[in-house]
Amino acid sequence: MNSFKIFKHQEKGLIAVKSGFAWLAPFNPFWPIFRGLWMMFFIYIIVILIVTSIDFSLYGFNGYIDIKNANDSQLIFLIIQMSLFISPGFKGNEWYAKNLQKKGYNFNCSVEANNKEEAIFLATKSAI
Repeated sequence: MNSFKIFKHQEKGLIAVKSGFAWLAPFNPFWPIFRGLWMMFFIYIIVILIVTSIDFSLYGFNGYIDIKNANDSQLIFLIIQMSLFISPGFKGNEWYAKNLQKKGYNFNCSVEANNKEEAIFLATKSAI
């Protein structure tokens, strides 16, 4: 079971947002677009382009790090890259919830459910 936050809009109804790690966010750069986080998408793409250019200047056309022979700056940069890569997973659902609140959704309740549909069903059932 997962924990979901339920947000309610007067006209658009209920939306469930999973609490915790957003598993698709680090592996799919288009995840923010599907959640309406356009600015986050553009920022993430710009950061990826900057990191890629730094990566190219460090490793050239090889495109990979030889961890056994890497110097300290290369290892630090690898840690920074990994942190940037997984950060949408840790913060993605929180960003989505804040974006919903900006769009007029209000926090309604939290429920434990197996999926979003069940979470919305439980929220409507408890409201009745």
